Parts: sequence; structure tokens; C-alpha cells
Amino acid sequence: MRFLQHPATEKDRSRFWRGWAAGVSLGILALVVGCQPRWTVERFSRWAGSQREAPVVVPPGVILEAPNDLIPGLRAPRHLLALSSGGLYGAYTAGVLDGWSRTGGRPEFDVVTGSSTGALIAPFAFLGSEYDALAMQLYTNVQSEDIYRIRAWVTIPFRDALATTAPLKRLIAEQIHQGLMEKIAAEHQKGRRLYVGTTDLRTKRAVIWDMGAIASLPCPEGCRLFRDVLLASASVPGVFPPVEFHWESAGQREKTLHIDGAVTAPLFMPPGVFAAIAIAQGPQFQPHPPPGAPNFYAIVAGKVYPEEGPVRRRILPVLSATTEAVLFAQMRSELANLYWQSRLAGVRYHMIALRQEADITARSSVSFNQTVMKQLYYEGLHDGWAGPRWRFIPPSLSPCDDYPSRTAHPRILMLNPRPNP
Repeated sequence: MRFLQHPATEKDRSRFWRGWAAGVSLGILALVVGCQPRWTVERFSRWAGSQREAPVVVPPGVILEAPNDLIPGLRAPRHLLALSSGGLYGAYTAGVLDGWSRTGGRPEFDVVTGSSTGALIAPFAFLGSEYDALAMQLYTNVQSEDIYRIRAWVTIPFRDALATTAPLKRLIAEQIHQGLMEKIAAEHQKGRRLYVGTTDLRTKRAVIWDMGAIASLPCPEGCRLFRDVLLASASVPGVFPPVEFHWESAGQREKTLHIDGAVTAPLFMPPGVFAAIAIAQGPQFQPHPPPGAPNFYAIVAGKVYPEEGPVRRRILPVLSATTEAVLFAQMRSELANLYWQSRLAGVRYHMIALRQEADITARSSVSFNQTVMKQLYYEGLHDGWAGPRWRFIPPSLSPCDDYPSRTAHPRILMLNPRPNP
């Protein structure tokens, strides 16, 4: 038979022996793998499964089933704070809060809300100025590897995200401990409220979690649920994996996947909070809230308009620019929505955002560069310490946006150019 004939030339002999060695090696490998007892594979599967914690079953009473309803136990709100999404631009938010504290005029907030990066800052803002230093540390000393790890490229088409958030999960667990939970629970009992938003992929709607109610649950279940909600709110879809929650419904257990709260609400305040204020103040409409009226504050993690620049006529650049335009427009829309809710409830409206002319540019909202984050923090610190530098109306929503770069003489559209007395 021809394949048993001895190779005629030196080159053929060399090729023959290399092939023979490779074949023998593969045969030995197959023999070794095939002879492994079945129980070792099963044991490994059981061990791997035991390393993954089962999601906590979500108890009743920890989400706002109807955000428009009045909120039981809420004390008369005087100061409301909404923290927006924005990824690493959350460093600006941390700076504003620190600068505001240094003025001596930062109040105790009755209601604090947060989406995405705002959700990560919200517990510290809720507990007060003593946590400013910790927020600064977290937003100026972390790097991308402290937040996520990119998965092996060959596995990504079969996974739920580009990266794993195991590092962020560990970081949250280090900060959200039983002592901090007890402090939040104590403030919840006083009638203060802390809310975090996520997006339910099953319903495609926003979910508002009552974090004070969760903090009142015993640990470890309460601590795990609190941490999972924060992780879900900051899970950028496609980049970070969704977080799974389990529910009991009619004796059956259901599971849902939750992602970044910014998908459905880049910042928010439950309408029930404004309703409570309106009822307390009476039905009379106040276009200019009087002195001593309650206050609403919105801190935007970043700018309110995207940066201008040329776009290549290719699929990815066009999609990227389009998505960026949608996200910024959604933020401005929410700011306008909260403005009119504030005015209808007789609440004084305040908002602050990174200056449009600020020369700080990040490669993306999830490129956690320490140099950029420190710049953002100190920009926020300066803006917070200088007043803070509040604006008293939302960005314009007209088709032309009244954006300065589109006009020969930049001007600012202001419905109410001066702060309310």
C-alpha cells in the first residue's frame, strides 16, 4: 500500500516523521481525555455552579408599583436631588457635591434619586457630606480594570456582553456593607427616601427601587439585593451583562433581567413626590415659587449637548453619532419634564451640568481614565464651590436648540434668567 512506502527524499522523510509524531500525540491526548472517569466532569460542573450565588428573591414593597401614587411614610419634602447617568462623568457629580458641601449651604435631602453612575453616588449623597471624600476617592482612583474585564473575543458572540463586571461587583460589595445599610435604613425610618432606577428587559420599562426599604431588610439577603440593584443600574447594555432578579408571583418563581437605568430614565424623580408637595402647598398654581418653597436640584454628569465633529460615512461611525444624539436629546427632554413638574408643584428648579466649553473629552463613557476623571472632579468641585452655578431653566428644546455654535452671536434662551427670590 502506497501510504506505507518509505519516503524517497530527505524532505519527504522529515515531513513523514513530523506527521507521525503529531498523530501519535493526538492519539495519546484522545486516550487520556477519553479515559477520564465521568464523575470528575460532573463534580466540576457542580463545583462551578456552587461558585455562582443564586439571585435573591425580590420581596414585596421594595419597588414603586405606581410611581404616580403618594408615597407612604414620606416626610414633607423640602429638598429633592436627582443624579443623572454618565459613566466616568460621574466624577463631575462627585466634585459638585463636594464643592457644594464646602460652601456650607448644602442641605439634607429628603429624596435622592440616581440612574447608572448616579445610582452609585446616590447612597453617599443621601447620607451626607461626610461621604464626599469616599466618593472622590472612588471616582478619581479607579481604572477600567477596577470596573470590568473584556472577555475573550472568540466567546463574545455567544455571551450577553463584551465584558464581565466582576471587578465592579467586588468594588460595590466593599462599599455597601452592613454598617452603611443600617445608616440608610435609619434615615428611611425618618421619612427620607432613596430611589434607584433600572430597566427591566422583559417589560422594556423603568423600575424604581426603594433602596431605604431594601436597606431595612436583614443581611446578607438585603445587602446582596441592594448591591445587585446598584450593579444593574450601572450595567451599560451590550458592554456589561444584565443582572438577574427572581420574583414570586402566584406561587411561581419568575426571573427578569435588568440593565442600565439610563436606557429608560437618565434621571428621574417619582411624580408622587411632586404630588405630595403640591397637596401640601394647595392647588394654587405658582409660576414663580415664593420664598421658602421646596427645591429640586438636578446634577447632570457631563454636558447637555454632544461635541460637534465630522462623521465618516461608515456604518459604525454613523450609528455611534446617532446614538450619542439620541442619548443627549433624551437627557434634555427629562430635564424639561422635571422642570415643568417642579413648576406645577410650586417647587424651585435648579440644574447644573459640565460647561459646554470645558476642554475635557473622554474616549467613551466607560473608558475610566484617571487623568480625565480627576479633571472632571475638579471641574465639578469648582462649579459646586462657586455657588453652586445653578441654571434655573432646562436646556432649550426647540428644533434649533439655540445652540451657540449655530448662531453668529451666541445667546442663552432663559425663561427666567434670575433665580427665584
